[in-house]
Amino acid sequence: MLPHTLAQSAPNHSDLTPKILESRDQYRSCHVCLPGEDYRVAAVAVDDQYYSLVKVVKDYPRSLEIAGRLTATGKKAVITKLAKGYAIWRLEPDAYTDSCPRSPSRSLTQPIGLPIKILESSSEYKLCHIRISDLDQRLAAVIVDGSYYGLFKIVTTQQQALLLAGKLQRKDERVVITKTSQGYALWVLEPDAIICEN
Repeated sequence: MLPHTLAQSAPNHSDLTPKILESRDQYRSCHVCLPGEDYRVAAVAVDDQYYSLVKVVKDYPRSLEIAGRLTATGKKAVITKLAKGYAIWRLEPDAYTDSCPRSPSRSLTQPIGLPIKILESSSEYKLCHIRISDLDQRLAAVIVDGSYYGLFKIVTTQQQALLLAGKLQRKDERVVITKTSQGYALWVLEPDAIICEN
C-alpha cells in the first residue's frame, strides 16, 4: 500500500487519474441503487465508495480513453481487469445498497440509445447459473458472445421488455432480451460473474 502523501486541503486533478485495479483484493463487486431509480445497477466498492459500470471493452488503451473522458468532465473513474477485457466504472457518490424504493414508472421521454436485440432462438445463447459476490445464492444467467448476463426480470409483453431495457441502457447497463414461454426475460451484464459448474 502506498503512503498517502497528497495534501487534503486543495483539490488536486491527479486525484481524478483513473485507478487501475488488477487484483480482486482491491475492490468488491456489488449492486447499488441510485436516487430516483427503482432498480439495481452493477457496481464495485473501492475504499468505501461505489462506482457503477460504464462499459466493458476488450483492449487496455480503449479503457484508458473512456476513463480519461470521464475524468476530463470531473468524474472519478476506476478500471478493473476482467478475463475478457477491462471494465470502466464511474464514481456514484449518492449510491446506496439498501433495497431500492418502488417508485411509479416514469414515461420514457428520450430515445433508446442502442438497438436492443431480442434473442428468439436458444441457439443464440446458453442458459447457466452464475455467482456474484453480493448475492449468497446462484443467479440464473445466459452466456451471449462469451459474456455472462444475470436474470433481471421477466415481463409479459415485448413492449414492456423494450421499455425496461431502454431505462437500463440509459444507466449504461448492457442488456439482452430472450423470448421465453412466460414472455420476455431481461438479462443484465455481470462482468465479474463466476459460472457455477453444477
